[in-house]
Amino acid sequence: MKKEMKKFLAAALICAMSIGLLSGCTGKSDSGSGESADAPKTQEEASAPEETGSAAEQQAPEETQADDEGTIRVVTFFAGSDQWAPVYKEVIDDYMAAHPGVTIVDESQPTSGTQDLFRTKIQSDVAAKTPPDLMLYYNGEESKMPLDSELFVDLKPYMDADPQWSANLKEGAMEAGRSEDGMQYCIPYIGYFEGMFYNKELFDKYDLAEPTSWENIEACIDTFVENDIVPFATSLMKPSYMVEQLILAQVGAEGQKDYFDDSWAPALAAMKDLYDKGAFPADCMTMTEDDIRVLFADGKAAMMINGSWTVAGLKDNENMRMITMPALPGGKGGSDVALSGFGSGWYMSKEAAERDDVTLHFLKYMTSPEVMTRMIAVGGSSAITCDAPEGASPLEVSANEMLNTATKFVPACDSQVVREAWLNMTEPGIQYIATGQTSPEEILAQSRSLNEE
Repeated sequence: MKKEMKKFLAAALICAMSIGLLSGCTGKSDSGSGESADAPKTQEEASAPEETGSAAEQQAPEETQADDEGTIRVVTFFAGSDQWAPVYKEVIDDYMAAHPGVTIVDESQPTSGTQDLFRTKIQSDVAAKTPPDLMLYYNGEESKMPLDSELFVDLKPYMDADPQWSANLKEGAMEAGRSEDGMQYCIPYIGYFEGMFYNKELFDKYDLAEPTSWENIEACIDTFVENDIVPFATSLMKPSYMVEQLILAQVGAEGQKDYFDDSWAPALAAMKDLYDKGAFPADCMTMTEDDIRVLFADGKAAMMINGSWTVAGLKDNENMRMITMPALPGGKGGSDVALSGFGSGWYMSKEAAERDDVTLHFLKYMTSPEVMTRMIAVGGSSAITCDAPEGASPLEVSANEMLNTATKFVPACDSQVVREAWLNMTEPGIQYIATGQTSPEEILAQSRSLNEE
């Protein structure tokens, strides 16, 4: 009623004005006109915003404020042929349907093709000091550009002020968007994950315990070998995924950052031990990644180390499962740590934060468990705790449980070190170790030296 009265008075005022004034006063600002009593209006207030309610509450149209209106400029790479583009469009449409007063101007651009239109768009907007209200952009080294511009707000005060919302933001994942000064300028969103796939049907067929411990893995090898089942579909020509998981299983999240340290040696030694026991395909020295995926998909191998990009091709098999690699004997890894990287996340501009709370509401919506469930139904790893998508396959459910169980997330080592050093250890280093031509310590010393040059 209050809003209708405002409209009536406004109409009466307009009627009393001249035609010249009428043409100058009826335009609507693209920056949004709605303000809420609890919205931070200044930078000082923005550092301590009040609690605004849970993401679920914000999604219900009947519970939104009557004067919730405004325009939000959003830029992401969910455009063109990007796999998330269709569901992202649906999510935006649903939000505007639930919030009739809000207009979302989607300026997303594709990253693929001959030109990276997405980066060009963001860089141009930031250089012109007209950043989008909300953007999904890269963190890590590429965060330097938006952070140096000082155009984006620290989101941590908003997270602290709304514990119902922030409780769903996985702390281990949030670290990827945290700057050296402890500010949370970026909320990580969708990433990749790696882990151990296994075929439950084969374990059941031979009455074997599922590979949830290293003891169970060692116990199943002989049985599978005797029955012409390859225990691990692994290529020693391209062993990077397997090596990554064994290192994490041995040294844990913190030890993984001690690149090429001798503490990694037991993980490399485990590769030789598995090779000696016949756990790999007979022609593992020459097999490609495609070869091992086909071997596993065809039910000729019991286990495989791989990543989220292989889930789509395996999910229709109801016997497939995924877990983290169990800790090696005496190791520090296990189910509490997952190999998962989050290379991008959400940034909110200071101008949007100071103007009103409309952009913040939309950010909470995009990072709500409900929306995340819809996004990961397409693929990827979620930085937000959420349920598996409705109708998810057993493989997708197990992968989601793996990620929700983990409290620590680490990116793949091969993206953190000098490429030549990593390849020296894995290609052909693992072959030399497996065949006894050199020791893990020797290979690690060589790679450590290359990484430090």
